[in-house]
Amino acid sequence: MDWGRGGLEMSPKGKKIVIIGTLDTKSEEMLYLKELIQRRGHYPLVMDVGTSGKVSFQPDFTREEVALATGQTLQEILATHEKYTDALTAMAMGAKSIIQKLITEKKIDGLLSIGGALGTTQTLMIIRDLPLNVPKLTLSTVAFVADLITSEVVSIDQAMIQSVADLWGLNRITRMALQRAAGAICGMVEEQEEKGVVEKPLVAISALGVHTYVDQCKSLLMEKGYEPVVFHSVGTGALEKLIRQGYISGVLDLACYELINYVSGGPVKGGEEKFTAACEEGIPQVIAPGALDFFPWPMQVPFPDKFKNRTMNLHARVNLIKTTPQEQEETAMLLAEKINKTKAFAVVLIPLKGFSRLDRSKEMPFYDPGAGKRFANVLKEKISNPLVEIEEMEVHINDPAFAERATALLLSKMSES
Repeated sequence: MDWGRGGLEMSPKGKKIVIIGTLDTKSEEMLYLKELIQRRGHYPLVMDVGTSGKVSFQPDFTREEVALATGQTLQEILATHEKYTDALTAMAMGAKSIIQKLITEKKIDGLLSIGGALGTTQTLMIIRDLPLNVPKLTLSTVAFVADLITSEVVSIDQAMIQSVADLWGLNRITRMALQRAAGAICGMVEEQEEKGVVEKPLVAISALGVHTYVDQCKSLLMEKGYEPVVFHSVGTGALEKLIRQGYISGVLDLACYELINYVSGGPVKGGEEKFTAACEEGIPQVIAPGALDFFPWPMQVPFPDKFKNRTMNLHARVNLIKTTPQEQEETAMLLAEKINKTKAFAVVLIPLKGFSRLDRSKEMPFYDPGAGKRFANVLKEKISNPLVEIEEMEVHINDPAFAERATALLLSKMSES
């Protein structure tokens, strides 16, 4: 396969940006983007992921080449996929294969995709699992449609621009949107690398707004020469994906919010993957049941009957619902099942006096003095992996002693590794 005609061997001063779209429906827009990016001194490479219709200019990656990357010709894809959407999915996999190869060979610097509902769905399949070190931008007519654009379908570093008007030819409105998209991706690739920065090992910290341990953990890690990076435990899967991409050296995974949502039926995603990446990749981790005491429920969504008699607390635009002892014990069993498979040292550090600022004292809505001990007892019964330790502390998760001990344990386990 010819990996692009007229771009890959050009001067290294400019950046190589792949423009992804369907030339049968978006040829005017893609050609305009190509011209805009060229004016900024960069090298646009047009990739056609369409399946039919005439092509008004020659792309760098033809639809026939994209199809061949799947192991089939374009004619074979169309013949074996009766639904148009299935053919687009196959083309997405071909495009993804080509782009992954180009990224591995360091032959592209950024990705810009455009589309409506089908085109956006197709290009998000291409981009979703690509590595962090390549900027990704999508100009879409459905960027703000909640049912289509969810955390499960976008890349963890995906940038989205809503097109005010439909991308159906050039006019003063669509030109404005395309100009902004071209300017944005050019700026992203130009600022991708920090020159002269000495890279330190990254240590991940997970937390929610109900936790105050982050600053102390960060300070302690920085004193020891590590670079801490904090992840909001709201179901994006970003921490797990970066572990799998090789960025993370150790993990303070101190909020189990995704797991408790998975067990309780809450809306936050990511429970299936939570805690598994570090176990499978052999990354040392210290785990705590932070935010075990509640899960959220959107205000605009009616409560299921099973939640109506629960203790609740209003937070921003969601109701926080108190978890039951059974849900907490099920979470402990699921955690044990996951970390029994770990290939690296892991410590489960259990703060016996509470898991968030909402359960710290009798005056708080989710206070439950026996929750920590129940959680610990389940783990002691279920964990069998000799690499896993369980430690209980007579502190609250937001006490300074907890942050100090969690960080010290991780540093010790990383040293042993």
